[in-house]
Amino acid sequence: MATRKKLTGKEHVMSVLKSFDTLMVGTYQETGSSPSLHLRPMAVAKLEDDGSICFLTSIATPKVDEALSPRRGQICGQAKRRHVWADGSFELSDDRERIRSMWSAGFDVWFDGPDDPQIVLMVFHPHDVEVWDNTGAKGIKFAFDAAKALITGEKPQRDDNPEQHERVPMH
Repeated sequence: MATRKKLTGKEHVMSVLKSFDTLMVGTYQETGSSPSLHLRPMAVAKLEDDGSICFLTSIATPKVDEALSPRRGQICGQAKRRHVWADGSFELSDDRERIRSMWSAGFDVWFDGPDDPQIVLMVFHPHDVEVWDNTGAKGIKFAFDAAKALITGEKPQRDDNPEQHERVPMH
């Protein structure tokens, strides 16, 4: 009988990130004496092999300027049994070949095709990623531990299983 490979570290991060087609993307906007984090949902255009996440957006939106200053930002995602948060940096590119390679019909709602001059590629490079994953057997174990805690009154051990929760430096 084959045993299931346990995912931890960067492999686990990639597995969780692949499960999201939309993420909340946070940039910092200037609001007086200290910047304020501003999040908005964005469709993932592509997840790169190194964990970088590509988004297509309009060059004329405030998030582009926010992504350039201070080039830091965050992403987060929530699904039924998987959650992700990351801190990282942004890069902007108008590389038409890359934009064309990521194009899908869903972007036609916002742009006049992949050669629309208003499109810019916004790439998020995660530096530090935290994942919570209660899929499969991990979810069953979590439910069992929660039920046991309700019966015994003893709180379950949290965050001691890297398959379920871990923080991973990416770069």
